[in-house]
Amino acid sequence: MPKISSDLTGLFRKREIFWDLQEIAKENPKVLSPGAFFDWMCKNYITAVTVSIRALMDQSSDVHSLWRMLYEILEHPGIISRRSHVSLYRTAPKELDLGNKTFDTVVGRSKQYLPNGMIRADLRKLEDASARVRRFVNKRVVHRTSPGEIRKIPKFAELDEVIDVLDRIFCKYDLLLTAAGTMSTRVERNNDWRRVLHTPWIEIGSKFRPKA
Repeated sequence: MPKISSDLTGLFRKREIFWDLQEIAKENPKVLSPGAFFDWMCKNYITAVTVSIRALMDQSSDVHSLWRMLYEILEHPGIISRRSHVSLYRTAPKELDLGNKTFDTVVGRSKQYLPNGMIRADLRKLEDASARVRRFVNKRVVHRTSPGEIRKIPKFAELDEVIDVLDRIFCKYDLLLTAAGTMSTRVERNNDWRRVLHTPWIEIGSKFRPKA
């Protein structure tokens, strides 16, 4: 669970930097010319994010992925129960009541166990949301197939949506299994990454800055 959470947090941080840079470029279009740097950045962002999504959806039996976690839960019916969830709230009677209310909200008021149908539905949501991304990685990143193998390349907005779907489903199961109660794996940074852009990268006189 911590590794999956960390991977999702990493995706949000990559996304934050990418979209911040887009806004910075809109404010100052001069940084877009020549375009080699932003072209390189966009391609690397696409590769990093799509490969991370594919890893979170890996179905291999020897990996720790989000897809695999849900599949293992499906293979062990009853592992997520009201009793096991409420037992996570042990310190006070009010918290035990909170445990029951949480299970009511997420699973259902009359339910004692997380239904397999709900787990299957969540697996389908993961698979449907990430299908084009996984195909892109398999056909264009990991293997180089002919351009006709992929009709539509995932768009940046689609990558954002996949990240959000993975995050929502992970947080649901993290809540049921650990009572963590986090709404998202997105974590605020302790510092402003944009500070690195406040100072010119190449000083006058550098070998990387030829005289005009």
